[in-house]
Amino acid sequence: MGRPADGAAGCDARTSMDAVAIREVRNAIRGEIRGRLFTFKVLVCALITAAGCWLALQPQLSLRLCGVLLIGLMFAHAAELQHETLHGLAYRSRRANRVVGVLLGLPMLISYTAYRVAHMRHHRDLGTPGNREFFDYGDQYGKGEGGSRIGTALTWFARFTMAYHYWQFGVGVGKALRGSRFDGESAVNTRRIRAEHLLAVSALVVGAVLSVVFASPAALWLWLLPMVVVAAPMHALIELPEHFRCETLDRSPFANTRTIKSNWLLTWYTNGNNFHVEHHLMPNLPIERLPDLHVEVRESLRHYHPGYFAYFRSFLGGK
Repeated sequence: MGRPADGAAGCDARTSMDAVAIREVRNAIRGEIRGRLFTFKVLVCALITAAGCWLALQPQLSLRLCGVLLIGLMFAHAAELQHETLHGLAYRSRRANRVVGVLLGLPMLISYTAYRVAHMRHHRDLGTPGNREFFDYGDQYGKGEGGSRIGTALTWFARFTMAYHYWQFGVGVGKALRGSRFDGESAVNTRRIRAEHLLAVSALVVGAVLSVVFASPAALWLWLLPMVVVAAPMHALIELPEHFRCETLDRSPFANTRTIKSNWLLTWYTNGNNFHVEHHLMPNLPIERLPDLHVEVRESLRHYHPGYFAYFRSFLGGK
């Protein structure tokens, strides 16, 4: 049976699957958190990053550029792994999720706690005017398209450089250094967000000092260039399909979210982020079980593409 194309009329969550059916699906595919599997995923990411670091330190420019590309790709992949820790799905231990999550977000200057609390609110508020996301891209969901060419170009430039994220990081560092409260956050979360910002800025300072002391541009090749030139646009590309041009004021995940059935390589690279409708239907379902949920709900998907190339072809066509 064919699947509905993106934008085609699809069944609403409330009519396609009643409460009993949803409970049956959840019971059928409920999975256990497997910390060893997540540790393996982190090790793979670390090994590929190490290979990129070796290449980036070679004298040949071509090898250095390959290294920067590889490191940057893994920085963006680490952010997808961090997303798993936000939901407490990487390890059974809350502390382990936080410690590993903090480290995974460090390369892209992502505060684990700030990301976690904002992301939980996003899951709660998606489909309402109060919805906000941690990564603010300006025209978040494609509702402001059709403006001037210059305005559109600036919007996309800001999106793919993640300029607002890094600006907000700088604002957060200023608050952390002054000991200020983070608006809307509890005292515990404020302390954690402050500590995570100070950790990140300390790492930047150490990298800069070592570069000066040893007269080496290593920090540039191993961190700043991969983060800005590769990781930022890749992360923006990964997040773009999630809700862009969907009905984001509709509470149904089938209406406000998109799924992409990709190949194994990109499913690994995005850490299952392509199964985004499924993730919003069951945010606490282990990532490895999302394909099982996809089988159960695929005929109800309203925004669906068979792969990322198909999605971006449609996107460039304005659909």
